[in-house]
Amino acid sequence: MVASAGLSSVACTADGACTAGGNYQAAGRQIEPMVATQSHGRWSRGMPLALPAGAATQPYAQVNGIACRSAGNCVAVGDYEYGKAWDLQAFIATESHGRWARAFTPRLPANAGSPASAELQAVACTPDGSCAAAGSYQDSSGNAQTMVLSKPPAGPWRQATEIASPPNAAANPDAFMTGISCSAPGTCVAVGNYSVSPTQFEAMGAVELRGTWHRATQIAAPRGAIASTFTAITSVSCLAAGPCLGAGQYAVSATQSRAMVVIESKGRFGRAMAITAVPPGASARPSSYLLGVSCPPSGVCVAVGGGRNRAGHSVAMYLVRSGGGWRASFLTPPDGATAGQRQLSALSAVSCTGTAHCSAVGYYHGQRGASRAEAASTR
Repeated sequence: MVASAGLSSVACTADGACTAGGNYQAAGRQIEPMVATQSHGRWSRGMPLALPAGAATQPYAQVNGIACRSAGNCVAVGDYEYGKAWDLQAFIATESHGRWARAFTPRLPANAGSPASAELQAVACTPDGSCAAAGSYQDSSGNAQTMVLSKPPAGPWRQATEIASPPNAAANPDAFMTGISCSAPGTCVAVGNYSVSPTQFEAMGAVELRGTWHRATQIAAPRGAIASTFTAITSVSCLAAGPCLGAGQYAVSATQSRAMVVIESKGRFGRAMAITAVPPGASARPSSYLLGVSCPPSGVCVAVGGGRNRAGHSVAMYLVRSGGGWRASFLTPPDGATAGQRQLSALSAVSCTGTAHCSAVGYYHGQRGASRAEAASTR
Protein backbone atom coordinates (compact mmCIF):
# COMPACT_ATOMS: atom_id res chain seq x y z
CA MET A 1 0.00 0.00 0.00
CA VAL A 2 1.40 3.41 -1.02
CA ALA A 3 1.34 5.87 1.88
CA SER A 4 2.41 8.93 -0.14
CA ALA A 5 3.78 9.91 -3.54
CA GLY A 6 4.84 12.94 -5.54
CA LEU A 7 6.17 13.79 -9.01
CA SER A 8 9.06 16.19 -9.46
CA SER A 9 9.97 15.96 -13.16
CA VAL A 10 8.37 15.34 -16.55
CA ALA A 11 9.46 15.07 -20.19
CA CYS A 12 7.06 14.90 -23.15
CA THR A 13 7.92 13.70 -26.66
CA ALA A 14 4.50 14.31 -28.27
CA ASP A 15 1.00 15.41 -27.36
CA GLY A 16 -0.22 13.04 -24.64
CA ALA A 17 3.07 11.09 -24.54
CA CYS A 18 5.18 11.88 -21.47
CA THR A 19 7.33 10.25 -18.79
CA ALA A 20 7.43 11.58 -15.22
CA GLY A 21 9.64 10.83 -12.25
CA GLY A 22 9.37 11.32 -8.51
CA ASN A 23 9.07 9.22 -5.37
CA TYR A 24 6.67 7.11 -3.35
CA GLN A 25 6.54 5.72 0.15
CA ALA A 26 4.95 2.38 0.87
CA ALA A 27 3.60 1.71 4.34
CA GLY A 28 6.44 1.05 6.76
CA ARG A 29 9.19 1.87 4.25
CA GLN A 30 11.38 4.79 3.32
CA ILE A 31 10.92 7.02 0.27
CA GLU A 32 11.88 5.30 -3.01
CA PRO A 33 12.13 6.46 -6.65
CA MET A 34 9.42 5.90 -9.25
CA VAL A 35 8.53 6.71 -12.86
CA ALA A 36 5.18 6.85 -14.67
CA THR A 37 4.30 7.00 -18.35
CA GLN A 38 1.56 8.84 -20.22
CA SER A 39 0.39 7.27 -23.47
CA HIS A 40 -2.47 8.61 -25.60
CA GLY A 41 -3.22 11.01 -22.79
CA ARG A 42 -3.59 8.37 -20.05
CA TRP A 43 -1.13 7.93 -17.18
CA SER A 44 0.06 4.50 -16.11
CA ARG A 45 0.48 3.42 -12.51
CA GLY A 46 3.87 4.46 -11.15
CA MET A 47 6.63 1.84 -11.15
CA PRO A 48 9.76 1.70 -8.96
CA LEU A 49 13.28 2.15 -10.28
CA ALA A 50 15.96 -0.39 -9.34
CA LEU A 51 18.71 1.43 -7.43
CA PRO A 52 22.45 0.66 -7.55
CA ALA A 53 23.52 -2.47 -5.71
CA GLY A 54 25.02 -0.44 -2.84
CA ALA A 55 21.74 1.26 -1.91
CA ALA A 56 20.51 1.01 1.67
CA THR A 57 17.94 -1.69 2.42
CA GLN A 58 15.26 0.95 2.80
CA PRO A 59 16.73 3.91 0.95
CA TYR A 60 15.60 7.49 0.96
CA ALA A 61 15.65 8.00 -2.82
CA GLN A 62 13.94 10.05 -5.48
CA VAL A 63 13.97 11.00 -9.16
CA ASN A 64 14.73 14.72 -9.47
CA GLY A 65 15.06 15.11 -13.24
CA ILE A 66 14.04 13.30 -16.39
CA ALA A 67 14.68 13.74 -20.13
CA CYS A 68 13.55 11.77 -23.20
CA ARG A 69 14.87 11.82 -26.75
CA SER A 70 11.93 9.71 -27.93
CA ALA A 71 9.06 7.75 -26.40
CA GLY A 72 10.46 4.84 -24.35
CA ASN A 73 14.03 6.18 -24.44
CA CYS A 74 14.60 8.35 -21.40
CA VAL A 75 17.14 9.19 -18.70
CA ALA A 76 16.29 9.78 -15.04
CA VAL A 77 18.60 11.30 -12.41
CA GLY A 78 18.32 11.67 -8.67
CA ASP A 79 19.87 10.61 -5.38
CA TYR A 80 19.64 7.76 -2.89
CA GLU A 81 20.78 6.82 0.59
CA TYR A 82 23.56 4.24 0.52
CA GLY A 83 25.15 3.98 3.94
CA LYS A 84 24.45 5.70 7.21
CA ALA A 85 21.38 7.92 7.43
CA TRP A 86 21.67 10.83 4.98
CA ASP A 87 24.71 9.46 3.16
CA LEU A 88 23.42 10.47 -0.29
CA GLN A 89 24.83 9.50 -3.67
CA ALA A 90 23.75 10.54 -7.15
CA PHE A 91 22.26 8.05 -9.59
CA ILE A 92 21.46 7.79 -13.30
CA ALA A 93 18.91 5.37 -14.76
CA THR A 94 18.38 4.73 -18.47
CA GLU A 95 15.26 3.56 -20.30
CA SER A 96 15.70 1.83 -23.66
CA HIS A 97 12.75 0.71 -25.79
CA GLY A 98 10.44 1.02 -22.82
CA ARG A 99 12.56 -0.91 -20.28
CA TRP A 100 14.38 0.74 -17.39
CA ALA A 101 17.81 -0.65 -16.48
CA ARG A 102 19.13 -0.67 -12.92
CA ALA A 103 20.42 2.76 -11.93
CA PHE A 104 24.16 3.36 -11.54
CA THR A 105 26.32 5.93 -9.79
CA PRO A 106 28.22 8.45 -11.92
CA ARG A 107 31.92 9.17 -11.53
CA LEU A 108 32.25 12.26 -9.34
CA PRO A 109 34.82 15.05 -9.87
CA ALA A 110 38.43 14.17 -9.04
CA ASN A 111 38.38 16.26 -5.83
CA ALA A 112 35.23 14.65 -4.40
CA GLY A 113 35.28 13.84 -0.71
CA SER A 114 35.10 10.38 0.85
CA PRO A 115 32.64 8.98 1.70
CA ALA A 116 30.85 10.34 -1.33
CA SER A 117 28.05 12.87 -1.03
CA ALA A 118 26.35 13.94 -4.26
CA GLU A 119 23.02 14.45 -5.97
CA LEU A 120 21.78 15.08 -9.49
CA GLN A 121 18.87 17.47 -9.88
CA ALA A 122 18.33 17.85 -13.63
CA VAL A 123 19.10 16.27 -17.00
CA ALA A 124 18.64 17.32 -20.62
CA CYS A 125 19.01 15.31 -23.84
CA THR A 126 19.06 16.28 -27.52
CA PRO A 127 17.47 14.18 -30.31
CA ASP A 128 20.83 12.63 -31.29
CA GLY A 129 21.16 11.01 -27.85
CA SER A 130 23.60 13.47 -26.28
CA CYS A 131 22.75 14.23 -22.65
CA ALA A 132 23.96 16.48 -19.85
CA ALA A 133 23.13 16.36 -16.14
CA ALA A 134 23.65 18.87 -13.34
CA GLY A 135 23.70 18.70 -9.57
CA SER A 136 26.06 19.07 -6.62
CA TYR A 137 28.69 17.18 -4.64
CA GLN A 138 30.83 17.58 -1.56
CA ASP A 139 34.51 18.18 -2.24
CA SER A 140 37.43 16.92 -0.16
CA SER A 141 37.22 20.04 2.04
CA GLY A 142 33.59 19.36 2.88
CA ASN A 143 32.25 22.20 0.71
CA ALA A 144 29.15 21.83 -1.46
CA GLN A 145 30.03 22.53 -5.11
CA THR A 146 28.12 22.26 -8.36
CA MET A 147 28.88 19.57 -10.92
CA VAL A 148 27.92 18.68 -14.48
CA LEU A 149 28.51 15.59 -16.58
CA SER A 150 27.70 14.61 -20.13
CA LYS A 151 27.12 11.61 -22.39
CA PRO A 152 27.91 11.52 -26.11
CA PRO A 153 25.39 9.87 -28.48
CA ALA A 154 27.18 6.52 -28.69
CA GLY A 155 29.25 6.41 -25.53
CA PRO A 156 29.03 6.13 -21.73
CA TRP A 157 28.59 8.96 -19.25
CA ARG A 158 31.81 10.87 -18.67
CA GLN A 159 33.26 11.81 -15.30
CA ALA A 160 31.60 14.81 -13.68
CA THR A 161 33.41 18.14 -13.48
CA GLU A 162 32.98 21.06 -11.12
CA ILE A 163 31.60 24.43 -12.22
CA ALA A 164 33.27 27.21 -10.24
CA SER A 165 30.85 29.40 -8.27
CA PRO A 166 30.67 33.18 -8.88
CA PRO A 167 33.55 35.24 -7.44
CA ASN A 168 31.48 36.59 -4.52
CA ALA A 169 30.57 33.11 -3.21
CA ALA A 170 31.22 32.24 0.43
CA ALA A 171 34.19 30.04 1.34
CA ASN A 172 31.70 27.17 1.36
CA PRO A 173 29.44 28.20 -1.53
CA ASP A 174 26.79 25.60 -0.63
CA ALA A 175 26.09 25.67 -4.36
CA PHE A 176 23.41 23.71 -6.25
CA MET A 177 22.51 23.42 -9.92
CA THR A 178 18.83 22.53 -10.15
CA GLY A 179 18.00 23.10 -13.82
CA ILE A 180 19.63 22.41 -17.19
CA SER A 181 18.60 22.78 -20.82
CA CYS A 182 20.54 22.13 -24.03
CA SER A 183 19.84 23.68 -27.43
CA ALA A 184 22.45 21.44 -29.12
CA PRO A 185 25.18 18.96 -28.08
CA GLY A 186 27.83 20.90 -26.13
CA THR A 187 25.61 24.00 -25.92
CA CYS A 188 23.76 24.04 -22.60
CA VAL A 189 22.68 26.35 -19.79
CA ALA A 190 22.48 25.36 -16.10
CA VAL A 191 20.89 27.35 -13.27
CA GLY A 192 20.70 27.20 -9.49
CA ASN A 193 21.84 29.15 -6.44
CA TYR A 194 24.78 29.62 -4.07
CA SER A 195 25.54 31.32 -0.77
CA VAL A 196 27.34 34.60 -0.23
CA SER A 197 26.82 34.32 3.55
CA PRO A 198 25.09 31.89 5.95
CA THR A 199 21.82 33.84 5.61
CA GLN A 200 21.94 34.96 1.99
CA PHE A 201 21.73 32.96 -1.23
CA GLU A 202 21.83 34.34 -4.76
CA ALA A 203 20.69 32.92 -8.08
CA MET A 204 23.34 31.85 -10.60
CA GLY A 205 23.70 30.47 -14.08
CA ALA A 206 26.45 28.82 -16.12
CA VAL A 207 26.84 28.38 -19.87
CA GLU A 208 28.45 25.60 -21.91
CA LEU A 209 29.75 26.69 -25.30
CA ARG A 210 31.36 24.30 -27.80
CA GLY A 211 31.61 21.63 -25.11
CA THR A 212 33.28 23.82 -22.45
CA TRP A 213 31.54 24.98 -19.27
CA HIS A 214 32.38 28.48 -18.11
CA ARG A 215 32.42 29.80 -14.55
CA ALA A 216 28.99 30.49 -13.11
CA THR A 217 27.81 34.08 -12.84
CA GLN A 218 25.45 35.73 -10.38
CA ILE A 219 21.96 36.50 -11.66
CA ALA A 220 20.84 39.80 -10.17
CA ALA A 221 17.44 39.62 -8.46
CA PRO A 222 14.74 42.17 -9.34
CA ARG A 223 14.93 45.53 -7.61
CA GLY A 224 13.27 45.45 -4.22
CA ALA A 225 14.56 41.97 -3.34
CA ILE A 226 15.77 41.39 0.21
CA ALA A 227 18.48 39.02 1.41
CA SER A 228 17.12 35.50 1.90
CA THR A 229 18.08 31.84 1.82
CA PHE A 230 15.67 30.84 -0.96
CA THR A 231 16.55 33.17 -3.85
CA ALA A 232 17.13 30.88 -6.85
CA ILE A 233 16.57 30.24 -10.50
CA THR A 234 15.34 26.66 -10.31
CA SER A 235 14.57 25.71 -13.91
CA VAL A 236 15.53 26.75 -17.44
CA SER A 237 14.24 26.10 -20.96
CA CYS A 238 16.17 26.88 -24.16
CA LEU A 239 14.92 27.23 -27.72
CA ALA A 240 16.96 25.50 -30.43
CA ALA A 241 18.20 28.85 -31.74
CA GLY A 242 18.19 30.54 -28.32
CA PRO A 243 17.50 32.40 -26.11
CA CYS A 244 16.83 30.60 -22.79
CA LEU A 245 14.29 31.44 -20.09
CA GLY A 246 14.96 30.65 -16.43
CA ALA A 247 12.34 30.69 -13.66
CA GLY A 248 12.56 30.88 -9.87
CA GLN A 249 11.77 33.09 -6.90
CA TYR A 250 13.11 35.80 -4.59
CA ALA A 251 12.06 37.37 -1.28
CA VAL A 252 10.27 40.69 -0.88
CA SER A 253 9.71 40.24 2.87
CA ALA A 254 10.40 37.69 5.60
CA THR A 255 7.14 35.89 4.75
CA GLN A 256 6.56 36.77 1.11
CA SER A 257 8.25 35.43 -2.03
CA ARG A 258 7.69 36.46 -5.61
CA ALA A 259 8.16 34.55 -8.85
CA MET A 260 10.86 35.77 -11.22
CA VAL A 261 12.24 34.93 -14.66
CA VAL A 262 15.52 35.67 -16.40
CA ILE A 263 16.65 35.59 -20.02
CA GLU A 264 19.99 34.14 -21.13
CA SER A 265 21.15 35.12 -24.60
CA LYS A 266 24.50 34.59 -26.31
CA GLY A 267 26.15 33.44 -23.09
CA ARG A 268 24.92 36.29 -20.88
CA PHE A 269 22.22 36.49 -18.24
CA GLY A 270 20.18 39.64 -17.82
CA ARG A 271 18.74 40.93 -14.55
CA ALA A 272 15.87 38.79 -13.35
CA MET A 273 12.39 40.23 -13.81
CA ALA A 274 9.57 40.02 -11.27
CA ILE A 275 6.35 38.26 -12.24
CA THR A 276 3.61 40.50 -10.88
CA ALA A 277 0.67 38.59 -12.41
CA VAL A 278 -1.45 36.89 -9.73
CA PRO A 279 -4.21 34.32 -10.14
CA PRO A 280 -7.85 35.15 -9.47
CA GLY A 281 -8.47 34.31 -5.83
CA ALA A 282 -4.91 35.15 -4.72
CA SER A 283 -4.13 36.51 -1.27
CA ALA A 284 -4.20 40.26 -0.75
CA ARG A 285 -0.51 39.80 0.04
CA PRO A 286 0.30 37.40 -2.79
CA SER A 287 3.28 35.07 -2.46
CA SER A 288 4.49 32.92 -5.35
CA TYR A 289 7.37 30.74 -6.51
CA LEU A 290 8.32 28.87 -9.69
CA LEU A 291 9.86 25.40 -9.93
CA GLY A 292 9.55 24.54 -13.63
CA VAL A 293 9.40 26.23 -17.04
CA SER A 294 9.04 25.02 -20.62
CA CYS A 295 9.18 27.04 -23.85
CA PRO A 296 8.27 25.06 -27.00
CA PRO A 297 9.13 26.41 -30.47
CA SER A 298 5.68 28.01 -30.65
CA GLY A 299 7.02 30.68 -28.27
CA VAL A 300 4.25 30.24 -25.69
CA CYS A 301 6.10 29.58 -22.42
CA VAL A 302 4.52 27.89 -19.41
CA ALA A 303 5.89 28.12 -15.86
CA VAL A 304 4.65 26.22 -12.80
CA GLY A 305 5.01 26.35 -9.05
CA GLY A 306 2.77 27.54 -6.26
CA GLY A 307 1.17 30.58 -4.70
CA ARG A 308 -0.87 31.72 -1.72
CA ASN A 309 -4.62 31.93 -2.16
CA ARG A 310 -7.15 34.14 -0.39
CA ALA A 311 -7.46 31.62 2.45
CA GLY A 312 -3.71 31.75 3.03
CA HIS A 313 -3.04 28.25 1.67
CA SER A 314 -0.12 27.35 -0.63
CA VAL A 315 -1.64 25.85 -3.79
CA ALA A 316 -0.47 24.80 -7.24
CA MET A 317 -0.15 27.61 -9.78
CA TYR A 318 0.72 27.92 -13.45
CA LEU A 319 1.58 30.88 -15.65
CA VAL A 320 1.38 31.27 -19.41
CA ARG A 321 3.41 33.84 -21.35
CA SER A 322 1.92 34.94 -24.62
CA GLY A 323 2.31 38.24 -26.42
CA GLY A 324 4.95 39.46 -23.97
CA GLY A 325 2.81 39.23 -20.81
CA TRP A 326 2.11 36.57 -18.19
CA ARG A 327 -1.30 35.20 -17.14
CA ALA A 328 -1.48 33.38 -13.80
CA SER A 329 -4.00 30.76 -12.61
CA PHE A 330 -4.41 28.37 -9.72
CA LEU A 331 -4.79 24.70 -10.65
CA THR A 332 -8.11 23.17 -9.64
CA PRO A 333 -7.25 20.44 -7.09
CA PRO A 334 -8.10 16.81 -7.87
CA ASP A 335 -11.10 15.13 -6.30
CA GLY A 336 -10.09 13.96 -2.86
CA ALA A 337 -7.71 16.86 -2.12
CA THR A 338 -7.88 18.43 1.32
CA ALA A 339 -9.64 21.72 1.88
CA GLY A 340 -9.55 24.17 4.73
CA GLN A 341 -6.38 24.79 6.69
CA ARG A 342 -4.66 21.62 5.43
CA GLN A 343 -4.94 22.47 1.73
CA LEU A 344 -1.50 22.18 0.14
CA SER A 345 -0.36 21.48 -3.42
CA ALA A 346 2.36 22.47 -5.88
CA LEU A 347 3.44 21.86 -9.46
CA SER A 348 7.11 20.88 -9.69
CA ALA A 349 7.78 20.59 -13.43
CA VAL A 350 6.25 21.14 -16.87
CA SER A 351 7.07 19.94 -20.38
CA CYS A 352 5.56 21.33 -23.59
CA THR A 353 5.82 19.86 -27.09
CA GLY A 354 6.22 21.77 -30.32
CA THR A 355 2.47 22.14 -30.65
CA ALA A 356 2.26 23.85 -27.25
CA HIS A 357 0.63 20.83 -25.60
CA CYS A 358 1.89 20.86 -22.01
CA SER A 359 1.86 18.42 -19.11
CA ALA A 360 2.70 19.47 -15.55
CA VAL A 361 3.31 17.27 -12.51
CA GLY A 362 3.53 17.76 -8.77
CA TYR A 363 1.75 16.74 -5.59
CA TYR A 364 -1.25 17.54 -3.40
CA HIS A 365 -2.38 16.56 0.07
CA GLY A 366 -5.14 13.98 0.19
CA GLN A 367 -7.96 13.98 2.73
CA ARG A 368 -5.91 11.85 5.13
CA GLY A 369 -3.00 14.29 4.95
CA ALA A 370 -0.67 12.13 2.82
CA SER A 371 0.95 13.55 -0.30
CA ARG A 372 -0.40 12.28 -3.63
CA ALA A 373 1.10 12.60 -7.09
CA GLU A 374 -0.79 14.77 -9.55
CA ALA A 375 -0.54 15.52 -13.26
CA ALA A 376 -2.37 18.02 -15.44
CA SER A 377 -2.34 18.62 -19.20
CA THR A 378 -3.55 21.33 -21.52
CA ARG A 379 -6.36 20.38 -23.87
